[in-house]
Amino acid sequence: MSGEGVHVLLECRRRSEALRAKGYGFEQIADLFAVYLDVSPLRLYRYAYGRTAAEAVALYNDLDPAGTAALRESRLYDFEHWPRRGKRPTARTVALFAQVYQTAARHLITDEVYASYSVRDRQLIDRTDHRHLPPQRPSGVPAPPARHVTMSLEAAREAVPVPTPQDCASLLRALGAEEADVKRRDLLFELALALGGAPAVVLLRHLSPPEKDRLASAVRASARVDVATVEVIEKLTVRCRRLDDDFGPETVLPIVDGQRRLVTDLLSRETLLPGLRDRLTRAHAELNQLAGWLHHDLMDYAGARQRYKEALTAAHEVGDPTLISYLHTCLSGMSLHQGRVGEALDHIFAAQGWARQSASTVLKSVHAIDLARALATAGRVRDSEHALAQSRHFIDQPGNETDPSYLYWWTPNGVRKNAAFCMIAWGRPDDAIDAVERTLAAPMTRKLARGEAFLYYAKALTQKREIPAAVDKIRSAAQITVGHSSARLAESVRQARARLQPWAGNKYVRTLDEELRSLGIAPHISGLV
Repeated sequence: MSGEGVHVLLECRRRSEALRAKGYGFEQIADLFAVYLDVSPLRLYRYAYGRTAAEAVALYNDLDPAGTAALRESRLYDFEHWPRRGKRPTARTVALFAQVYQTAARHLITDEVYASYSVRDRQLIDRTDHRHLPPQRPSGVPAPPARHVTMSLEAAREAVPVPTPQDCASLLRALGAEEADVKRRDLLFELALALGGAPAVVLLRHLSPPEKDRLASAVRASARVDVATVEVIEKLTVRCRRLDDDFGPETVLPIVDGQRRLVTDLLSRETLLPGLRDRLTRAHAELNQLAGWLHHDLMDYAGARQRYKEALTAAHEVGDPTLISYLHTCLSGMSLHQGRVGEALDHIFAAQGWARQSASTVLKSVHAIDLARALATAGRVRDSEHALAQSRHFIDQPGNETDPSYLYWWTPNGVRKNAAFCMIAWGRPDDAIDAVERTLAAPMTRKLARGEAFLYYAKALTQKREIPAAVDKIRSAAQITVGHSSARLAESVRQARARLQPWAGNKYVRTLDEELRSLGIAPHISGLV
């Protein structure tokens, strides 16, 4: 490996193997390497394949069936250093290297070098494309042994979103401000790529150096999974939920999907003790539940159902009645938001059976409030009132160790907010206003919950025909969409405006329409919602 930094090649080889294991192609890896390696495209492709100069030269020479090709390592370095120094490769040489690296010849040279060739040479470069070829190995190098992978695992593996050069540049800038040590920055770069890109930097900030090292070992598959590794995954999941509270699903979903892929790989490749496998499976279920919620909040209902279904499968595998009940409750809430009241009741009654088997009073309170909402929407007022009383009863009970961390957000104030939803459905706007005013007077850290409270307030005021006050509450909810990417909240703002359509000529409503358009929330004006 004379003529180049051995450590650079070895590090690129390791990174390339890790990225290919996640579904990246060699062209994508070369584009990624270009962000932080100031070398020619010809060398970038060699690094993407993890090949030494000797291996690349052997592959090149093997392409001449007469055995007359006599490329030497020193000449390869000349080609790779051009145009800064060295020697420009001929168009035929570039075409042969395109076959070596199974790519288009045009990808192996810069625009500057391409412009230096004659018209005929450029035509040869333009028409040479070997991306359809199977992998090539230099003569004398044995092929690696075949690895058996089950059809089910291959079918379940998701494609990895490929970061653009701009994404990588943004990530490197963020890491430059985050970490001064070059080696630690390199590790953070690898972790952030595996966890969704630049947004993951905020998440990784909450890990200690040993925790980052453990996570990196899991990403690289260089060490066995242990309890401490699972604890890091659990910690990141908790942080993702908090990140969603602040920024919304668009920021968090790529990070959660990166974690889901990592845990899926760990479960498929590792032989684990039963207790550790159950714990990792439960983490997988929680990540799928969170992903389902994020898809729901983006109004991607098909994606949400898929993730909730996967979460239910994992929760049943470990026999967790609390999580199973919560997942059916989530499905009920999504169905209710879509106006599928019967389907919502099916899920919430399924959740009720599992909730009885759970020792968590917080879970029971969450289930009871969603039952109250579904029953209220179905017009079953007395049953809804009873369920609301049950939710209040359970949330007033002392917490215990059986209460899951993913229900950290459920408080007595949440019961009050959702009571307002029920009271509006019951036709009691004054009671709803009293409940939501007490809700907004209490501290609320979740932006989405605050936005929902403002919209319940607006709906109650609209029922009372207090239009200027209703407009003011809708405006407050709309402002929250500026810093939070919930598509569901933005759609709820549109629906709240649609209820004001009988007063569309009112100056307050006209002003609201202008403000909504400036925020990118085009109001529905074709009738009531």
